[in-house]
Amino acid sequence: MTLSQTSVARRERDPLRATRFELPAVVISGVGVLDQLPDLLAARGVTRVMAVTDRGLREGPVRDAVVAQLDRAGVDYTVFSEVESDPTIEVVEQLADRMRAEGHDGVVAFGGGSAMDAAKAAAAAVTGTGSVRDLLGVDKVQVDPLPLIAIPTTSGTGSEVARFSVLTDSADGAKSSISSMRIMPQVALLDARLVTGLPAHLTASTGFDALGHAVESFGSVWSNPISEALALRAMTLIGRHLRAAVATPGDLVARAGMQAASTSALMASNSTRLGLAHGLAVPLGATHHVPHGVAVSMMLRPMAAFNQAADPQRDAEMAAALDPSAEDLAGAIGSLQRDTNMGARLRDFDVLPTDYDRVIELAQRSDNLLANPREATVEDLKDLLEDAR
Repeated sequence: MTLSQTSVARRERDPLRATRFELPAVVISGVGVLDQLPDLLAARGVTRVMAVTDRGLREGPVRDAVVAQLDRAGVDYTVFSEVESDPTIEVVEQLADRMRAEGHDGVVAFGGGSAMDAAKAAAAAVTGTGSVRDLLGVDKVQVDPLPLIAIPTTSGTGSEVARFSVLTDSADGAKSSISSMRIMPQVALLDARLVTGLPAHLTASTGFDALGHAVESFGSVWSNPISEALALRAMTLIGRHLRAAVATPGDLVARAGMQAASTSALMASNSTRLGLAHGLAVPLGATHHVPHGVAVSMMLRPMAAFNQAADPQRDAEMAAALDPSAEDLAGAIGSLQRDTNMGARLRDFDVLPTDYDRVIELAQRSDNLLANPREATVEDLKDLLEDAR
């Protein structure tokens, strides 16, 4: 490992800092809860639904299950399945324009984080007075969006309870976010039946995204007792269930455990931001199209090793939650990576040392770096990237 442990610039925590933990979403979990969709739509007065999903769910049993509940609800609906991975601002604008033209009064998003992020942004744009671009930034959403019910079909992004919608500008590939509690879905439906068809490699990569949310939130200098409880429990659930979910896709107990972990981890990070792993993973997706969960996984162990000296007590707590047999958090992460075949390296995506400056430039635009418990110089960030290559 190239990371230097000789000089540790630790960020101090203020245990008396004023904090705010807010969660407007209702979370309903359990096998079969998708059947509640008709009643949830009726309770919100929704009669014309825009159902938003990604291209991978244009057809198949998940789409059929959701459409069957929309039929049972007796509502008019349209299925929009043009959302790509890392949804662009342009596609969201098209979606919002169509919703306005067709008079939709509610949204159902089913799929992974991309579908839910696109749906959240479009639902806000429809009720607002400007474009999607006008909503980018913090608390730019001034009017409540259309009612939105989110149905995740992966266990990692936590978008169903996130205050963020991450969008890509197709002009330069840069990612920007809408950040507002207003865009959080009104309801999140977690039905483990809907994730049993997720392939092993996607189960693993999305699981590491959830682990990143939990680890980075717990380590954040902006954490609070409520977020810490959620994050630590999420780590325990991931350590207990991710291996089984990867090995046995139909294991409903493991799938439900990973759904709970993903949602809990994002609930935590809503109020804390994240850290160096996500800070670097997001630009790696923009510059080299590294799948997000894979990028998080690659950066998570180097980040844990880097941060350990800044807060050894927290490192020990996280290691114990994730894997009681591990000596430290980096070791626990490495063991889980080996057991779930998450061995990708940055070189597998043609990331070269000459690319580091651009990745770091984009990373420094995010406040995730400021939440990390150990300050990182440009050279530190290059060392982290090299360790993952």
